[in-house]
Amino acid sequence: MNIADITNGLTGAWRITMRDAQAKDCFDLSAAGAMRSFGALLLALPVIFFTSTLSWRFAREAFDIGEDVSYGLFITTELASTIIYWALFLAAMARVSRMLKLEAYFTPYLITYNWGTLFTTIAFALPLIPHALGIYSATTGFMLAMPVMGLLAWYRWQITRDVLGAQAGPAFAIIVFEVVLSLSVDQILGMLLMPGVGVST
Repeated sequence: MNIADITNGLTGAWRITMRDAQAKDCFDLSAAGAMRSFGALLLALPVIFFTSTLSWRFAREAFDIGEDVSYGLFITTELASTIIYWALFLAAMARVSRMLKLEAYFTPYLITYNWGTLFTTIAFALPLIPHALGIYSATTGFMLAMPVMGLLAWYRWQITRDVLGAQAGPAFAIIVFEVVLSLSVDQILGMLLMPGVGVST
């Protein structure tokens, strides 16, 4: 993977949110492109590390978890949750695409999903940078970052409908499944790794 791959992947993800018909031209939809798209998650991990660090600081201030959960344990839980959820979801979607007879479109879906993960992770982190620099409070930073959750949902909807080709009903069910899976993984890892808190923040 090179700079052009990263630039094209992020540009394509942005164009998908804008419903640009030429968004697909930004992605390498070949088998090789599919393999390179997995690098997008690796690129997202340092960004997730950054946002998780700020989340830990915020949780200490707002919920006083400092005595119960160490920094290392919190970060480990957040990163592990991301990787496990991502792997389980894509494995499930490979099966779902076959059930819906859309397996021919799964590779483009996987590619756009992976690059979208990096895109939305960066978008969530950007409003937190001024907080990290001490320009405004953690509360303000996370409030400004929250609208990105809507952007994430919109992006997932677009690729499920336009890239995978799912009908509205199955697409909605996929989005709901993704949310439930993410929360479930967070909850389970939180209970296993952070029993003093019980929930991954």
